[in-house]
Amino acid sequence: MPHVSDVVVAIAAVLVACLAGAATAHAAARSGNWLLYICTAGCAAFVAGVAGQQTFPTAATVARLGSAAAARSVPGPWDAGVSLPVVPIRVTPVAIAGVVIAAVGLSLVLLFERIPDPARPRPRGLPDLEEDDAV
Repeated sequence: MPHVSDVVVAIAAVLVACLAGAATAHAAARSGNWLLYICTAGCAAFVAGVAGQQTFPTAATVARLGSAAAARSVPGPWDAGVSLPVVPIRVTPVAIAGVVIAAVGLSLVLLFERIPDPARPRPRGLPDLEEDDAV
């Protein structure tokens, strides 16, 4: 049974991942840099891994195999079986894969980011309000 602090940490992590996924999708659509979609996919995998996690071993597995055999069974991709080294939290392999995919995508974006051409004209900003009033 998860504690209240585990649920709060999971909610905060999902909110941060959702915001990061939305930001990278928006940046990818605006800039045309498709590498940012890799970060978006990683954020989506992290959210799916946290939202779909189950305790390990599940009650159905304990009822089917018994407590000793269920404790020795191998956790699946949706079972919270990976322990983080610093914080006492167990996460799913899907969530860990999402973090790795997002980190790889971010490193690819930073390595292969397009540098703007200085000869290309910059887009013109919005006109000042005084110019609009002087009709």
